[in-house]
Amino acid sequence: MRVRVQPEVSILIVNYRTVSELTRCLQSLAQQQDVTYEVIIVDNSGDPHEKQQLEALCHAYVHCVFSEQNLGFGRANNLAATYANAELLLILNPDTTLPDATLLRRYIDRFKTGHVAMLAPLVVESEKHKLVYPRKRYPSQRLCKKTDFSTLAGDVAWVLGACMMMRREGYMRIGGFDSDYFMYGEDADICWRIRAELGAIGFDEGLAVHHVGGASEKQAISLAKWMRKRQGQYLFFKKRYHVEDVQRIALKQRMRASLRLAKNALLNLWCGPSARRLDDDARATATVAVTAEVLVR
Repeated sequence: MRVRVQPEVSILIVNYRTVSELTRCLQSLAQQQDVTYEVIIVDNSGDPHEKQQLEALCHAYVHCVFSEQNLGFGRANNLAATYANAELLLILNPDTTLPDATLLRRYIDRFKTGHVAMLAPLVVESEKHKLVYPRKRYPSQRLCKKTDFSTLAGDVAWVLGACMMMRREGYMRIGGFDSDYFMYGEDADICWRIRAELGAIGFDEGLAVHHVGGASEKQAISLAKWMRKRQGQYLFFKKRYHVEDVQRIALKQRMRASLRLAKNALLNLWCGPSARRLDDDARATATVAVTAEVLVR
């Protein structure tokens, strides 16, 4: 009889129409050396064809959980965590790859010796020619005058939710991701609560994870995407910032967005519309709409 080996880390992945990216992610995980792990995939797509494709990827240490509804990023990760058997959790986007076969081993070892509540790697977005480092401040923090940030541990404010490692016990203690968020803002929020309740967030530039970015939103209409981003951002503001700071941020962002819409309207008349300005208009329109909801209350 084959004895099941206890995994060192449970890797949590949320899928929403990203099977091709997920397949590459799993292939990169299969190349990892000197480490035992399990993968728990929660499928949010509800697509029978996608379910069939995912079932073909599952085997002894890759498990799939099929949700009847789209739970969003945070709630799906929380569901995946209930199936985890390891002491460590690695929250990983399906559109990531680990290019170095020793990376996961080094990641685990550095986390265990780092005395931090969460450890994040350098995120390399090669298609955008971009390196994503931890943020030292929260969104629009410079406009805050009433919010107290002094009680939060460490110097790192928040890290991208594409790749983050923490202990399962700590994750469960804070309740995982806040289920009020659907897709955007939950990474900043969980980092806030980790710093407030568990300890500092660490970063290791020597660990580099490749990330495509936006794979689950590749077919999304621009305005709908920006509405979700702004709604997530303002949910974070309302949960974590003083109400006067939220009002100040909303007024400032609304003014800038209105000016951008007016400027783009003139440019469209003179030069004709462009794809870049269309996306910029969608972002500004979403900002005006969401800040209006905040300011009327």
